[in-house]
Amino acid sequence: MKTVAETLGVARSNLHDKVRQAAKPRASYRKPDDDYLLPLVRRLIGERPTYGYRRITGAGQQRTGQDG
Repeated sequence: MKTVAETLGVARSNLHDKVRQAAKPRASYRKPDDDYLLPLVRRLIGERPTYGYRRITGAGQQRTGQDG
């Protein structure tokens, strides 16, 4: 660990924290106000499985009448 830290030019404690932090799984991001959108997004993905998040967002905005 010492050699890696010296090579990267960072403190060993910083490197140790980064290594340990990567092992922790991230919690899912969810806003309570957005619960009504989940069924819509799942339906859109089912209808258009090749769409990426940008196209799904646009389609969802069209269906809900929101401006992007």
